Amino acid sequence: MNKLSIITVLLCAWLSVSAQSENFCIAKNGKTATIIIDENDWKGVIRAAKDLGDDVRKVTGVASPIVEYAAMSSQLTKQAHILIGTIGKSRLIDSLIRQKKLDTKKIKGHWEGYCIDVVDGNLVIAGNDKRGTIYGIYEISKRIGVSPWYWMADAPVVHQDELYYDDGYDYSWPAVKYRGIFINDEWPSFGTWCTKHFGGINSKAYEKVFELLLRLKANYFWPAMCGTNFNEDDPESPRLADEMGIVMGTSHHEPMMRSHREYLQRKEQVGPWDYATNKERVDQFFREGMERNKNYDNLVTIGMRGDGDVAMGKGDDAENMKTLHKVIDGQRKIIKDIYGRAEAVPQLWAIFTEVQRYYDAGFTVPDDVTLLFCDNNWGYIRRKGTEKERKRKGGLGLYYHIDMNGGPWNDRWVNTTTVPKLREQLHLAYKSGIDRIWIINVGDLKPKEMPISFIMDYAWDPDGLEHDSENGWLNDWTKSVLGCLSAKDIKECARIIADYSKYNLWRKPEVQVPGLFNYHEMMKLNDLWQSIMLRCEVLKERVPAEAQNAFYQLVYYPAVASAGVAMMYNAATMGDSITVCNYMTKDQQLTDYYNKVMANGKWDGMMLDNHIGYTQWSIPEKNRHPMSLGYKVDQPLLYSFAKPSKEYSIPVIDFTNNKREVHPCFNGWEILWGLGRGKGCMGARDVMKEWPADGSGPKLEYDIDLTEEGKIAIGILPTQDIVPARGLRLGVQIDEKPMQVIDARQGLHDEFQEYTPKNLAQSKNLKPLPPHNNLLLSGWKDGRKMLRRDEVFDNIRWLEVNFANTTPGKHKLKLIMIDPEIVIETIVVNPDNNRYSYFGAPKRY
Repeated sequence: MNKLSIITVLLCAWLSVSAQSENFCIAKNGKTATIIIDENDWKGVIRAAKDLGDDVRKVTGVASPIVEYAAMSSQLTKQAHILIGTIGKSRLIDSLIRQKKLDTKKIKGHWEGYCIDVVDGNLVIAGNDKRGTIYGIYEISKRIGVSPWYWMADAPVVHQDELYYDDGYDYSWPAVKYRGIFINDEWPSFGTWCTKHFGGINSKAYEKVFELLLRLKANYFWPAMCGTNFNEDDPESPRLADEMGIVMGTSHHEPMMRSHREYLQRKEQVGPWDYATNKERVDQFFREGMERNKNYDNLVTIGMRGDGDVAMGKGDDAENMKTLHKVIDGQRKIIKDIYGRAEAVPQLWAIFTEVQRYYDAGFTVPDDVTLLFCDNNWGYIRRKGTEKERKRKGGLGLYYHIDMNGGPWNDRWVNTTTVPKLREQLHLAYKSGIDRIWIINVGDLKPKEMPISFIMDYAWDPDGLEHDSENGWLNDWTKSVLGCLSAKDIKECARIIADYSKYNLWRKPEVQVPGLFNYHEMMKLNDLWQSIMLRCEVLKERVPAEAQNAFYQLVYYPAVASAGVAMMYNAATMGDSITVCNYMTKDQQLTDYYNKVMANGKWDGMMLDNHIGYTQWSIPEKNRHPMSLGYKVDQPLLYSFAKPSKEYSIPVIDFTNNKREVHPCFNGWEILWGLGRGKGCMGARDVMKEWPADGSGPKLEYDIDLTEEGKIAIGILPTQDIVPARGLRLGVQIDEKPMQVIDARQGLHDEFQEYTPKNLAQSKNLKPLPPHNNLLLSGWKDGRKMLRRDEVFDNIRWLEVNFANTTPGKHKLKLIMIDPEIVIETIVVNPDNNRYSYFGAPKRY
């Protein structure tokens, strides 16, 4: 007989204390504990309680029955039960609190807080509010072995004959208030899948998504909006969201609970999407949207952009800002008319793309409105919260991409994001006060299961996931979705997920192009990718039948298909058309299996994105042979080694000085393992502590051997101009000479045209970008930029540093912290512009 003593599989490090040593038996000998709920509790709570009863069935084969409190109140002392309820909505829970049997002091006043305890032999789950109770319920589901991804990724449930709760008193609440996802650019994949299996993107499909979100402890949702109307296509969708406990919103360019498609369908009636000339009818359009949704739990996007996901007006920022003030005044009046107060419902203003220029020029919104900062569309946040901004009543939020359809380029197909990168960027956001809203663009939702899980876990408890816990988290997550595998195979699956996502981050599949790597780099990359393919094949033979579907979609397909695309482009670089064709055939076979065979066709339509042969940012009409697109390899594949280059690399983690100088008073540099291209990077332990630009900051030292040119290149992560009024600075010193202050924005890609002379003139914070360097490492050759080479696509920014009048030979290099957001990856000594390398020369031993 199997026995499971429930342990917390830590996806977050929850606060917990031991209150009672008594175990609670959930299931044994074919009998299960009865779940008792108050029929007056929230419908979403009752629904989640029924899910828990069925989750017990998934594990043991016997469901826990659900009984209403009114029918059981006189029998509570006769046997052990699972008592579930919301404080103030459940007579049962309120009675336990009055009798001082249930301690809720730890969660008092905390949004979405819950506690779990064994009281008088009963397992009690109590929440401060609707979602708090729901999260407590699903916490038990997770602990008995039902993954949040049991349906959306076919994660197998391991059978157990006995279930016990023995964790004593447990309690928790979220750090980030609103945590959610945005299903975006949902065609052809998510939209086709919904149409095939649910008849459309409707409440039947969204029910699965909402349940997943709640099991992940998420609470906020921007619905699919490319060709669909969430509120009108199926009015059951918003009603169901509210009942289940999901806070609804609309995307960054869809104000007042109206989708863009709703406008397109009424364009003749509403008139031009121009507030300057059509205020009355646009206001009426806004008002009707707010009236329609006023009884639901909403987080309202305010502001206005152009007709679609574009800038408003004719492109003149000053005129646009004048209009935008009027827009927000009108929207606030509508909200006040409907709710009684302008601040009665939570609101956000998305500082997205060109809107960032307005904000930098001094435009602002009422204090109760959340400022929703954004990333650069590829996962690097554009702003930190300042001291003044952190004091806002509405707080600060983040719109973040792990999937992108648009500029600078698409990143849609498979996961290309690593856990260390996510943790580094989200840690930076959270520590600077960006904690009111985290909304994540997840594209089609699949196959982004792993990063979605990490972000929701991190949003719940950022302090519980330190910078060196990423591997442990990934291993635990892999165990939660593939728990029937052996411990050894779970660990190997986690390593494969970490490896393929890291390699994809070196060069994402959609921005591949022949000629990116030199011959030696291609051979090394092929070895790495072939190793992943072989490891996947070996594992596939050992995976039990019940886990094959989850293994294929979470491990095998993204890893093996990514390997094929990477090696396909290397073959195209070598002019090997036959090998390219073979990989394209294999790619189609993998996709067909995902759609047609895996899980008996359950996911048919979900994997339809074309991803081979991009010539512009948008998705190609079909996968195309890379050698048919006319690209020419822009660098010699093999170099003559008659005159060896003196270029060599130093991994930044190989510093030579003692830890006291690196890490004074625990406020200096620390190794961020797994981040970047190599084993790790060096970043600030305290990302909020700035150091004077006088050389007094924490130092990293390296022994280098310079040529007469006296140059080095420092590779850093492409951190954005995150505090523009201050800058982004790194101190560099050679021997005991005066420290140079390097502008670390050197080579920053200005995707949103912020740094034009006109915008710089009107901005209160922005400073001109420094001149770009001409390093071959940065993709500059013969005075021109090589195809698809910049800091965004390369995921690294190279800083050129010159040491004039320095004698050739051995020297001591010091990198000195000034601004703590800079993360350093590698140093290239004597960069050689006559010898092409994507990664830089190898380390010298």
